[in-house]
Formats: sequence, C-alpha cells, structure tokens
Amino acid sequence: MKKTDPFTRTPGIAGKAYIDTGVADEIISIFLSDDSFKYVYKITGLRGSGKSVEYSRIIRTLKEKKDWLVYPLSASGEVVNTLISKLSMEKFIDSKTVRTAVSSTTSVSGSAVVVSGNESVNVQRTISDNDHFYSDEAILTKMIETANEKKYKILIGIDDISKTKEVVGLLSMIGSMLLEGLKIYLVVTGLSENIEEFSTEKNLTFFKRADAKEIKALNKFDITYMYEKLLGVKSDEAKTIEEVTMGYAYAYQVLGSLYFGKEASETLEDIMPEFERIMFRDSYDLIWKSLTEGEKELVRCIYRTGDGKAESIKKLMNNASNYSVYRSRLINKHLVDSEKRGYLRIGLPRFEKFIELWGDE
Repeated sequence: MKKTDPFTRTPGIAGKAYIDTGVADEIISIFLSDDSFKYVYKITGLRGSGKSVEYSRIIRTLKEKKDWLVYPLSASGEVVNTLISKLSMEKFIDSKTVRTAVSSTTSVSGSAVVVSGNESVNVQRTISDNDHFYSDEAILTKMIETANEKKYKILIGIDDISKTKEVVGLLSMIGSMLLEGLKIYLVVTGLSENIEEFSTEKNLTFFKRADAKEIKALNKFDITYMYEKLLGVKSDEAKTIEEVTMGYAYAYQVLGSLYFGKEASETLEDIMPEFERIMFRDSYDLIWKSLTEGEKELVRCIYRTGDGKAESIKKLMNNASNYSVYRSRLINKHLVDSEKRGYLRIGLPRFEKFIELWGDE
C-alpha cells in the first residue's frame, strides 16, 4: 500500500509534520490562567513562516474547552454581523432583537431582522420615531454579557488581518467591552505592515499595545528529527535536507513533500528545480511584490555583497543615507535579520536565485 504524504502546503495546517514553536501553547496558557489579564495577542511573521498554523492550534484547542465559545472570522467579511449571527445560534441566546436603520425625523417602513435563538426571519414593520432600537454594538455587547453570565469566555480570531472599515469597527467594540470588564479575548495573525495600519486609529490603543508574538525560523534540530522520522532517512541525510530549508516553515513542508514523493534514483539536487518553482511562485513572488523600490534595492545589495556586511552594502547603494531607513523596514517585515552585528542576512532558501532571475522586475 502506498504511503500517504505526511507533509502539507495547506495554510494553517501542519499535520503530522507539525513542529511546535511554543507560541500557541504560551498564548493558550495565558488565556486559560485566572491570574492573567492579557486578552489580546497578535501573531506576526514573514509570509509562510507558520503564523496560521499557530493560530489554528489556539482556535482548535480552546474550542474543545467546555467553558469557551470560539468564533474565527474572515478578515474580508462583515465581521460584526457574522459574529452576531454566530452568537445568535447559541441556545442560551433566546431574546428577540429588532435591528434596522431609522430616520431621525420621520417614520419609515422597511425590513427588519428578528434574531431568535436558532434562526433569522425577515418581517415587514412600520417604524416610528419613538420606538426603541439597538445598534450592532449594543446587540453584540448584550450577547457577550449573556454568554459571560452563563460562565462562557469568548474568543474571537482573525487570520491574516487587514485594515477594513468593518474590522476597525469590531476592534473598537472589543476595546469598549474590555473596558467594561467582559471576558472577551482576541487573537489575530498578520504581516507586521498590515497590523501597523491600525495604529493610526485613535480608539484602538488597546490593540496597538497588545502583545505581539513573532514566528521565527524553525529549530534546525527539530526539522532534522522530523525529516528522519517522517522520511525514514538516516540522521546525516536528514541534516542535509534540513540545511536547504534555512528554518523557513513553508520550505520545510514543500521540501519534505517533494523528498517524500521522489523516485528512489533521484537525489536532493534532482528535486531542487521543482522546489524553486514552488517557492518562487507561491511565496517569494508575493514577498517581492510587497516591497518598495528602496527596500528591493537594499535586498539586491545584500546579495551582491556575498556576506551581507553593512559597510559593503552601503557602498553599493545609490544613496547610502537611506540604509538605516530601509534596514529598519525590512527587519520589521521579518525579511531581514541583523543578529550578527554589522551584517544583514535573509533566511530564505534559494532566494538569491529568485533575486538573480526576477529581482529587476
């Protein structure tokens, strides 16, 4: 019987090849602790670093807890309405709520939505100025209060967050509910530049100050062990495969899958063209397109130096005075690290070849 590939390229799923970075477990532990007062976490990292995997682990783990209600939301959807709809399906939400837009000066007729327990129905109703109506925020706050009274904690999750009017509105409501002392928790993932866009919103200070956890390179010993275990190879061969990945999570999964499916006569070098094709198309092209022209110039200069020495990079730049600015931006985007003083490094396998082929486009 043919064995099943234990590796996967599906976002948010690691399968049997999962390597624990500790980020998810730390956040779960803090959320479950009665002594903690941290309610919001942001998971950041380079595209393909494994943010969604850690996010998924948090969502799935807390969903299994009987005193938690967990609602993952799509960043591109109508997050407030979706959250209200999901909460309205809970059995303990049995109050009827009428919602509509009402003119402040005249009576109007129109559709309203009645939310009751497990269903929503459209009804026709004449609305007058002296009727009492509730905003989405009032409805959502009441639902969260009711859930808390029933001893439930609420976790809201947004993977790959981006700034939209709807998401800003939801975050503002969450901030208000936290000030009221409600048990509502939030975990999001996203690229640093996307998360930073929310910092310009004056009423989202709580989100700006919330703890951020960066997903860094996977441990080389863990990767070697998993390759040895899942590929059935000896430790020296597993180490050779690991060295190609440079700890990049997506590369770890892609290369593992390709090696698992290769012919017995094929070598590691034989599958490199396919590895590069997948990495270039699915990851590096998106990363490259997200950079400004100045950032791209610095990346090209890093590779042209050969060793990434800062002084050599500056000599190659059109305007060396921009070095510090672009260096900070690339570090903030998790593309470049400066752990070795005076040097810059990019931890993406075969990225130098991508730059050589496509770096001038």
